[in-house]
Amino acid sequence: MKFVITSKHRQKLAQATHSTGRIATVKQIALGTGGMSGSGIREPSVAATKLNAEIVRRPYTAAEPVNDFCYEYALVLAENEFVGQAISEMALIDSDGDLICILNFLPKTKDDIEETYRIRNYYE
Repeated sequence: MKFVITSKHRQKLAQATHSTGRIATVKQIALGTGGMSGSGIREPSVAATKLNAEIVRRPYTAAEPVNDFCYEYALVLAENEFVGQAISEMALIDSDGDLICILNFLPKTKDDIEETYRIRNYYE
């Protein structure tokens, strides 16, 4: 797995502590099929503004704290959604519509059962 916090999110964090006093909250998870490059996991770009091959973007299903520096977000796909798609990338999207972080991983082909995809937003 390969994870990055985007430059846009880092910029927003710096502005929030300096002047705005506000940071956009996590609102959505995006899933895609573009997390691989050849035979390896693609290194996500800190400059990315979208996934390589997004297939779905919707509000997250659940969230829970992992520790003081991390929350884990989940998105549940129903049994009849995206069957056969080789999902290999995820992103968290904030309330401004900007990518916060990206996670690329080995493909997981979506079966015809309900499946949960999880991504952690951590600052350790």
